[in-house]
Amino acid sequence: MIQMSFKVLSVVAVLFLLLLGALVGPVREDDRLSDRMRKMLQDAGVNLADVEGAHPVEADLFHPDARSSTPALGGRIIEHIPSQPANLCYPIENSAVTHWILRDIHAPLLRLNMESWEYETVLAVSYDIEDTVILKGGRTAGIVYGKVEDGGEVWIVTSGSSANPRVRQEVPKAEVESVERGTVFTFHLRDDVVWHDGHPFDAADVVFSMQLYGNPYVDCDKIRSGFADIVDTELIDATTVRFFYKEQYFQAMETFGETFVTLPRHLYDLHDPDHVDHDPDADEEALAAAINDNPHNIDWVGLGPYRMTTWERGQYIEAERFEDYFKKDPAEVGYADFLRWRYISDDDLAFEALLNEELDIFARIKTEDYFGQLTQQEIFTEKFYKAYTYTGAFGYTCWNLHRSKFKDPRVRTALALAFPTDEWTETKYLGLAMRVTGSMFFMTPSYDLTVEPVPYDPLAAEDLLAEAGWYDRNGNGIVDKDGEEMIIEWLMPSGNKASEANGQKMQEAFQQIGVRLEIKSYEWATFLDRIYNRDFDAANLAWVLEGLESDPKQLWHGDNAKFELRSSNRGLNDPECDRLIDAGRRELDQEKRYAIWHQLQRRIYELQPYMFSQNPPRKVGFNKNLRGVKLYIFSPGYRMRDMYYEEGTPGTRPLPAEFAGG
Repeated sequence: MIQMSFKVLSVVAVLFLLLLGALVGPVREDDRLSDRMRKMLQDAGVNLADVEGAHPVEADLFHPDARSSTPALGGRIIEHIPSQPANLCYPIENSAVTHWILRDIHAPLLRLNMESWEYETVLAVSYDIEDTVILKGGRTAGIVYGKVEDGGEVWIVTSGSSANPRVRQEVPKAEVESVERGTVFTFHLRDDVVWHDGHPFDAADVVFSMQLYGNPYVDCDKIRSGFADIVDTELIDATTVRFFYKEQYFQAMETFGETFVTLPRHLYDLHDPDHVDHDPDADEEALAAAINDNPHNIDWVGLGPYRMTTWERGQYIEAERFEDYFKKDPAEVGYADFLRWRYISDDDLAFEALLNEELDIFARIKTEDYFGQLTQQEIFTEKFYKAYTYTGAFGYTCWNLHRSKFKDPRVRTALALAFPTDEWTETKYLGLAMRVTGSMFFMTPSYDLTVEPVPYDPLAAEDLLAEAGWYDRNGNGIVDKDGEEMIIEWLMPSGNKASEANGQKMQEAFQQIGVRLEIKSYEWATFLDRIYNRDFDAANLAWVLEGLESDPKQLWHGDNAKFELRSSNRGLNDPECDRLIDAGRRELDQEKRYAIWHQLQRRIYELQPYMFSQNPPRKVGFNKNLRGVKLYIFSPGYRMRDMYYEEGTPGTRPLPAEFAGG
């Protein structure tokens, strides 16, 4: 370690690279897959069809026996989960594992088709989208909603929904403050849906589930911002509900997909006469407590084709086929009678459980095992096969920007320079990974593939630290400033071997620049609590992106940076990021919006609030008896409801005649 070593040219070169990245214009769609990028993707094992757009997904692509098979009903499928969610109430527990489980035991208004990339109705029969004309003086002065057309000096408003009685109306433009496109959503719901406890589902459940985000005492800060712009919710009748957005929002329709989880009002709303503790005078705090501490957060009652029957804490969650589900085709609702999520925090123990046939699906095979002897030994190959798929997930280390040592972007950039990410990707993942430079899904056009990653340059890292005032003043090998040594407590979830290896490599790399990294592992719930309570220096995490685009507001907007919020923003408060996020969220033109997201990606990468690492594919071991396995780019990369056991397998029964042969 060289004290106060100013290698000016190295620092200038690094800063120039970052500045150049911020100035280069967004990639054109026809340049997205340049020859260089195609080669990089292919070298990383990415299926180019996945990057180029929606397409049909072939079943059993990696299965060693490619013959056709006939599906049967029945059996149990057991999937490994690496962390046990605190509960299944998504507004207050929005982990990826919770989302994956709810995908099978709950039903949303809309669901993204993983092959067509289009939204399909589930609880909704249909929906209408209308516009809002806001009169001068703002919404308090009045609005007119419907289908809005330009009539020259007037806006012409007509009904765009059977639930909108609007007759043709002309509104003078001189009286209008703004026209907000695509801001009124009317959903027409099914009338044949029941909750898993038999209680009828209706529009009041949907209204209650949306309005809970307006209660400040509900512990939903992590996703509250995604619903904050819905300013009004109307219960029209038992099967019709209408939502009004404050302003146009690029992801308005997607909001009503799987992120919006409907709760049973009769079990969660104290104002509901059917609630066992009905209290018409309950205030906001009491109403929130009935959600935050509800026993049904564990004893889940949902709307999906499977109902939760067992939760053995620390062991597994199991769901059974729900015979009263409103759809019947197994190709859509699932073939197995039972789905089980087996919790094992240690990946090595989970792999042993797979070999012992205690699991059918294990999606955390380490790279060295995927290419090594463990998956080539007979005990594996006789009953299992391996596959991989890239999904919208990426690993990173997040810095707590509320801590003084991480407030200066030069410090964060120095730490990125000090870690040999390319070497680590090649040696740890054997090239089967993509290095990422942003938080959008790298396989979609919202991500800018042209952003060059920070190079490995520990000498430049030393200089940036010194420039920021961090250097070794007492000769003990650790840089310091204002009496504080650069000692970083780096949190990781217990049992995660990939995180552990990453932390050990980071320890080694940071030591060279006078930074001490102390690795601390915690059980998942404690790990998350420390992060959301801002009680950490750094943490190793992964974001799981669920759709083609994600809303960057929860991560990067200053509105969510306040220390007291249990939000996903760890302290980034940058006016330029805020400006780009606000502009992108309003932009309904897809290509223009992508250009804004590319600018935002470059600005965030310049600020380095995360040390972005890589997107490795999910490497999965499947039981050979499972057929119909489709691999998607959307997490978790497969869907248990697609899978089946072949006709004739013990414990199964033939498909009903109306569904056979199709």
